[in-house]
Amino acid sequence: MKGVIKALKALGVIAAGIAALAASQALAAGLGTTSQSLGNGQQAVSACTQDALRVSYVTAYTPALGTGSGYAVTDVTLTDTAATPNLAACAGQTYRVTLLGASGASLGEVTGVVPGGATSFSPAGGFSPPVGASAVTGVAVVMGG
Repeated sequence: MKGVIKALKALGVIAAGIAALAASQALAAGLGTTSQSLGNGQQAVSACTQDALRVSYVTAYTPALGTGSGYAVTDVTLTDTAATPNLAACAGQTYRVTLLGASGASLGEVTGVVPGGATSFSPAGGFSPPVGASAVTGVAVVMGG
């Protein structure tokens, strides 16, 4: 009987992991800054380039989230998706990425400096503490300016 209970618990954990992975893959689909409505209604603002940017989420299983264990957004990657990426005008300028929850509430924020010669970059250190992936409903990005 104990073996059956352990097997059922394991199946529950696996099912929850698959559901969370599916949600994180949906988040990783990214956002483009060329439209008026991004991802979940947020506009990314870049004062230094007209190139389309994509925000990808980095997720990991985190056993100690504030509301229990689960998948969390630990970092983001910003990528220039133009046919000929050019972030040269942005090099050395600051950027801010804010993860948003219900009603546009800020769940976490990271900042950094756009590296020279990069077409894709991530903030050093990521989100601390990590942000529960299931709570993220949008993202806001400000770069340069």
